[in-house]
Amino acid sequence: MYGIRSKRRANSKGLFDPPAQRDCLRLTNIYATPWHLPEETDTALPGEHLRLGRLEEYFTGSAAQLPKVVHRIVLDHEKIAFRRWRRPRLLTSARLWLLAVPSKQIVAVLSLDVRCAMAAAVDLLEDCYYLDAKVGGRSVTALAAEALGTEGVFFPERHQIAFGPAISAAKCDDIVQRVIYRSDLPYRKQFSSITYPVELNRRPDTVAAVGPYVSVLCGQQDYVENTVFLSAVQGVASAARLREIRSVAYSAVATFRAGNRAHQGTQVRRKTLERLSDQLGDIELELSYSVEATADLGLLVPSLRVVGYHDALYAAMGLLDKAETVARMLRRLERAIGAELTAIESLERRADEDRRLRWTVAIGFVSTVAVPVGLVLAFLGINTREVDDRWSMFDSRYLPVYLLALTLVLVGALLSVVLYLQQRRVTRQNGRAHGPTFGSRPS
Repeated sequence: MYGIRSKRRANSKGLFDPPAQRDCLRLTNIYATPWHLPEETDTALPGEHLRLGRLEEYFTGSAAQLPKVVHRIVLDHEKIAFRRWRRPRLLTSARLWLLAVPSKQIVAVLSLDVRCAMAAAVDLLEDCYYLDAKVGGRSVTALAAEALGTEGVFFPERHQIAFGPAISAAKCDDIVQRVIYRSDLPYRKQFSSITYPVELNRRPDTVAAVGPYVSVLCGQQDYVENTVFLSAVQGVASAARLREIRSVAYSAVATFRAGNRAHQGTQVRRKTLERLSDQLGDIELELSYSVEATADLGLLVPSLRVVGYHDALYAAMGLLDKAETVARMLRRLERAIGAELTAIESLERRADEDRRLRWTVAIGFVSTVAVPVGLVLAFLGINTREVDDRWSMFDSRYLPVYLLALTLVLVGALLSVVLYLQQRRVTRQNGRAHGPTFGSRPS
């Protein structure tokens, strides 16, 4: 399988690619990680480490859309200790892989070869799934982080594949039940989440069973096993990316609903919503290319068996249904942001109208003050017998003129105050009407 690219010759029966010949069980444990591929990091095409047979040209031609190998580390299997499994001497080899998917996510893979029957490896699968394994006293997470020069722990998304030799169909149900469900209890097939891809189960001595967390493949060709391995790597990475996108969407919703927006200015609210809208665009693009696009492997690798496994894995993990749920969340949040922006635009237009009204009132007020004063000064400046230059302009004789001017000024000021108070009341009412939305915290 992977790690060996020796060319096979057709056997005596004329088979182009006979089933993988091995005398041991191979357990492949795939883990999602929080790390991303650093810039300018060297990667290798899968075909440089894995025998992909007739499908290698498709993986090479679509390399930008498929996983690549970052590191392949050979571990000392004699120094590996487990928590539950008590037969570490049965291990024959161990490898740690680090692969990068097109979204730059790093996926870690622990591959173990063990000389035992598949049904006897349940405890080993449990230890690998929960990372209860130490290599020279160090965890698998620490080894992977050291290889990348970073730190952190694996994400909860993971998948295991058990590759075994050919097995009769009569025995496969019992083995699949033990390996996938970790139990040996009677069960009804019609209520099981295990699926059996048609093309991978076509021959009487081949078995392929796919569950949400574990897959079992027996008697398959090695290049099929390798492409299935790459398919599972992409599935685990997509599941982790989908959970991250959902988390970011919830964070955006919390930002949208946070606080009492009635006391925020329209400019602050507009900037917040514009940032959210831009963030939603990035999230939707990431959802499309990192999750939804990866579900269709048939466009890249035209193989019924590989595509059958890929579709079964995505269906078992429920990735497309979950992606549609997240997409609906994003669409509804986008519509809510659009409605909020429309409300803000309405408030801003109304504020512009009120601002023009205030300027009109102010100009009118200035005119109201200036006109009476101008009339008084004009009256005092005319050359008539009613205006005697021997009298002061503050003489009581001119009191009726001053009272008339003062009355005009007071009427203009009163009108300005009334219009201003009315505008303030309307603004407060609009703020309450477009204030906190459903679910926002009270002030």
